[in-house]
Amino acid sequence: MKNWQYFAGCLALSAGIWLIHNLSHMQTDVVTVQVVAESNIAGRAAASSDAVSLTARCKASGFRLLYLERKSEAVRVRFDADDFTHEEGDYFSIGSAQLYRYVNDIFGSGASVESFLFDKLRFRFIRELNKKVPVRVNSLLSFRPQYMQNGTFVVQPDSVLVYGPSDLLANLESIGTRTIERSDIRGSMHGEVALEAPEGLRLSDEAVSWSLEVSRFVEMETELPVSARGVPPGKELSIYPNRVKVTFRCVFPVMAKPAESAVCYVDYHEFAGSLTGRCVIHCDAPRGVISASVQPSVAECVEKL
Repeated sequence: MKNWQYFAGCLALSAGIWLIHNLSHMQTDVVTVQVVAESNIAGRAAASSDAVSLTARCKASGFRLLYLERKSEAVRVRFDADDFTHEEGDYFSIGSAQLYRYVNDIFGSGASVESFLFDKLRFRFIRELNKKVPVRVNSLLSFRPQYMQNGTFVVQPDSVLVYGPSDLLANLESIGTRTIERSDIRGSMHGEVALEAPEGLRLSDEAVSWSLEVSRFVEMETELPVSARGVPPGKELSIYPNRVKVTFRCVFPVMAKPAESAVCYVDYHEFAGSLTGRCVIHCDAPRGVISASVQPSVAECVEKL
């Protein structure tokens, strides 16, 4: 009796070793999995409304093939929106040629596909209420002495689609970034920053790339006359003061004197819309000037009759 039990145990152990040995080797079989597609198709839901059967001839270890055959729940795969073709209504298709790039996401690492047993898959992405708004950069910057930003932040993308209920979208005017904090800045910068999604809303992009030009500057002061621009024929505008002090911040090294071509002026159309006759003094500065500060910044204007 003991010999029979010993024999049965050895037989079971041998069968187990044989099974593990076989399942460890690479094998080829036809496998079907259920796939839910996730993507960023403009104006559409983030995921397909139902799962689609995907069948392929796969090469993988016996363990992986056994796992895939027994797997009942759908696998969620994120596809590039550019890989989809709009067919009709809410349906978008992706060709088998594009699916080879997602083999690891669909079947897991270590698996390869010899062939897909279809030409394309069709997924349904329903429409979703959305609104396109600009991206607003939030920043906290401090510069090394004699350095300053030259222009505004360049953001890519500069606007995003926001998805959600109509009552939340109605008053939404922009989407802000997380605060970009930098100190002792002495050169141009670039990077990536996450967007702050309001509660209950979904964004088409989770982050944006940004860049900011920073220049070393030198200050130059001069005094310039103030003229009137856009005055209709037959009218004349008196301006006080008629000369102002202008402080230029110029990119270093300075290529030309800004005072030789800069122009300070008040706009007649702004005067015509003013109740008090007080107008902001503008300054047209040449290339190479980062900023121009005018003192005083406001003039008293009177139209001569």
